[in-house]
Amino acid sequence: MKEDQASITAYTVLQGVLFTATKPGFEALVAQSTRDACRKVLSASAEGQKRLRQLDSTLFRTLAPMMEKAVLPGITLHYVLRKRYIRDAAEKAIAEGFTQIVNLGAGFDTLTWELHSQFPDVNFIELDHPATSAQKQKILTAGAGENLHLLEVDFSKTDAKEALSNFSGFDANRDTFYICEGVLMYLDVSDVERLFKGLKELTDTHARFVFSCVAPMSSKETNCGWLLKLYLMIKSEPLNWEIEQQAVEAFVDAQGYQMTDLAGTDQLKERYLAGLKHGTLHRGEYLVQTDVIRKASEEQ
Repeated sequence: MKEDQASITAYTVLQGVLFTATKPGFEALVAQSTRDACRKVLSASAEGQKRLRQLDSTLFRTLAPMMEKAVLPGITLHYVLRKRYIRDAAEKAIAEGFTQIVNLGAGFDTLTWELHSQFPDVNFIELDHPATSAQKQKILTAGAGENLHLLEVDFSKTDAKEALSNFSGFDANRDTFYICEGVLMYLDVSDVERLFKGLKELTDTHARFVFSCVAPMSSKETNCGWLLKLYLMIKSEPLNWEIEQQAVEAFVDAQGYQMTDLAGTDQLKERYLAGLKHGTLHRGEYLVQTDVIRKASEEQ
């Protein structure tokens, strides 16, 4: 990603969400508030406006599924399912008493913006690259409540623990739900481990962490093609951290977390696509939900 430009991936994800939301039968998977927010974000930049025009193009809508099949089969629907899973997990956490939601590397995701007015007693914080965050702030923060904070953070220079520790809007005494969607695969394993360690140390209260991660390209669990790897190299967003589903529980346990849920393709299909003709589904990225394990000495 170029330092002075918002992430191309961020645009692609929003476009994919809107593309899926307009397909017959899939409308209910994407809330109207999410569609409106996605369009609001995209309409505020030349790149985003181009993506919206493409969505209105019969030629694009005809060619896009073929392009998707060649690069990453089923990915646009997967974006929707991924976001639906995270939204459900966040709302469940709030219902259980969590009063702080932190989205790490949020991109153009609209979840915190949508929820912050619905839950005024919950503190919402986003951290993302300065170029992406600055653009998003111009669009979404006008008229936003005081419980929504968008922070510009360059993770190549500052880690999440340092950024949040130095931010007055972060409350270490609140039960905190952390989100890291579509990010960890771009980090080195040492940085992933540092992130887990830092989040655990940030609060002395209940901490929950939901994240997505990817299986290796060579895994039987993935249907990613070699064109994806070439695309990511061209866009300067290579995949660095990959892990098999069977290995992730041991990994999070070693970081001091307990895995409470894992949702791969089959689980997402069962939860959200019952009765829908969906075509090829993406395989390779899955979602994990964890809670920090506190020792008795830490809880006193």
